[in-house]
Amino acid sequence: MNHRPFEDWLLAENPLTPQQERELTAHLQICPSCSSLAEVSLALRTVQQAGPPAGFVSRFQVRLAAQRQAMRRKHVAGFVVLAGSVVVLSIGLGWPTWEIAIHSPVDFIGSWLVSLTNLWASLQVLFHAATVLLRVAPGFVPAYLWGLVLFAFTGWSALWVVSFRKTAKIWQGV
Repeated sequence: MNHRPFEDWLLAENPLTPQQERELTAHLQICPSCSSLAEVSLALRTVQQAGPPAGFVSRFQVRLAAQRQAMRRKHVAGFVVLAGSVVVLSIGLGWPTWEIAIHSPVDFIGSWLVSLTNLWASLQVLFHAATVLLRVAPGFVPAYLWGLVLFAFTGWSALWVVSFRKTAKIWQGV
């Protein structure tokens, strides 16, 4: 026996034609499966839906505000701990430099000028070496090596961008 049209009629919200109603009534008298489906459908349509208890919205809003305030406190405490750690580490690791700067500012400034001069000279040498290599490179360095260098640079750049986006994302949760 094909129950499909009768099940569709029972579950549909559309009104039935008189012919369909007669067929459905006759079928319900002989089919226990469809008659139980009709009873369940009738029971579900007559059940009154329960609403939220009184004051639910206000309690939820109060709880949500408390959670947000707790998260703000947690973030502020984390920032204070992070800032304090940075200060302590910079003082602790940089103490020899700070000690020289406090006791002899002239030696400190002189050593920084020497370091900056050495850095500038190193960068000039690297730039000159790169220009020489680029002039000689087409015959000296294989093409696949240039591709590998370009691929590595691209990968590192993409990794940097992704990690920056992940760490700089501002979370706004409930």
